Amino acid sequence: MSAAAAAADDVTPCPSARVVLVIALGAGLATLIDSAVVNYTAPAVTRELGADTAAIQWFLASYSLTFGLGLVPAGRLGDALGRRGPLVVGLALFLLGALACALAPVVAAAVGGRVVQGLGAGLISAQVMGLIQDGFHGPARVRAFAAYTAAGATAAVLGPAVAAGLLTLLPEWLGWRAVLGISAPFSLATLVVALRRLPRAPRSPRSDDPLRSRARGRLSLDLPGVALLGTLVLLATLPVIDPGVASSGVPAVAAGGILVIVALVLWETREARRRRVPLFAPALIRSVGFVSGNAVAALWFGSVLAHSSAVTLFLLQGAALGAPLTALLLVPAALVRIAASLLSARAHARIGGVVVALGLGLQILASLGILAALGGDAPLTGLLVVVVAAEAVSGIATGLLEPPLRAITLGFAPAALHGSAASFLQLTQRFSATFCVALVSGLLLAGSAGAGVATVSREGLTAALAVCTGLLGGALLIALLPVLRRDSSATEVSSRTPA
Repeated sequence: MSAAAAAADDVTPCPSARVVLVIALGAGLATLIDSAVVNYTAPAVTRELGADTAAIQWFLASYSLTFGLGLVPAGRLGDALGRRGPLVVGLALFLLGALACALAPVVAAAVGGRVVQGLGAGLISAQVMGLIQDGFHGPARVRAFAAYTAAGATAAVLGPAVAAGLLTLLPEWLGWRAVLGISAPFSLATLVVALRRLPRAPRSPRSDDPLRSRARGRLSLDLPGVALLGTLVLLATLPVIDPGVASSGVPAVAAGGILVIVALVLWETREARRRRVPLFAPALIRSVGFVSGNAVAALWFGSVLAHSSAVTLFLLQGAALGAPLTALLLVPAALVRIAASLLSARAHARIGGVVVALGLGLQILASLGILAALGGDAPLTGLLVVVVAAEAVSGIATGLLEPPLRAITLGFAPAALHGSAASFLQLTQRFSATFCVALVSGLLLAGSAGAGVATVSREGLTAALAVCTGLLGGALLIALLPVLRRDSSATEVSSRTPA
């Protein structure tokens, strides 16, 4: 092979910005619309497949669990092998998992389909974030993340509406299967675009790739580290998903978790001493900006999802409004989130990272508004007005802060670690959401522990929202650090430093 050909093999052609955006929006709609509709199918799955409570819990939770597990190796594989291959595999897994769920003859098959979908979603999400980082810079990157956020908000409006229509118009045995297949057209279309328009990775990795061992020049994926971290994810999440584990197996899970942490630390230290590239890339762990941004994202994301879960459960059970009216009351929040996300790039261009702190402040005010109405013993009608208004403010805040927060945090990652950085950012958010939702749900239902029936009271909602507000306060304090208040051009410089 000539020197020119070898040099050409060392460079992966960059897809156009339009192709990246189409893939990001298609993948976002596929994965997020699925998350928005699966809860609607639980009653029908229980009746049609004879599922007990534990089986339904696994049906609903297994996706989030394997999503996190899929994120662990996904970003690293994309950085080392190129985005196209892992993205195509992820889309194929997600599509096959959706079809397996929709055609499942027994509940175990439905749970298995959700497991496969979660793994696929982890692969997809890390590559989409990596593609946006690779293909966009400065304000354009914030606009791309804003479009991805808008896709999520669109899914939150479109998904429940389509699901309600299918479940109403179709017989029950067919309706829930159709709902579980809603994501299939989006994932199939995105898969076709990825196969046709994304360039293939170079035939041989670059010799100066930071993911290659400095000792022998071999590609370093740190698979033992991936396996250990995946085991830790599983152990940490099991007590939250499975009540049986939570009630009797916590000591064993805790002991196992400690052993895995010790083994992971020892292994990663050994890898670094052997001049290999450990899973926890030093270029990321040593970055104050990246670590601080992850902390803000984790506290904010966990709080927002827990807040949303608490308010939705209160409207459904505490206020006894029913699903259609509850969904209708929450539509304004999703719509203003779309609008705010489209304005976030302009806001970030004008005030830089301050927009993140501004968004967090707005969300704290929204939570305090609901808490004030609860504390003042407002009548139900007045409380509902406050909740709708506060959720709209929270939607504006989320749309404003989410794209800049992602762009600023990931801007501290070296270019060769874009996928790894994105996967860790999402993994910390997924961990936080899992535990915050579990904690808040426990507070929300604490008053009904001895009543035999799970009910949601105003007191429970007050305790739950107080915790969410405290988490947002912690995120705001970190967001005010000078390192996170840089503008996009400052973070761009960091993204090009070598690993």
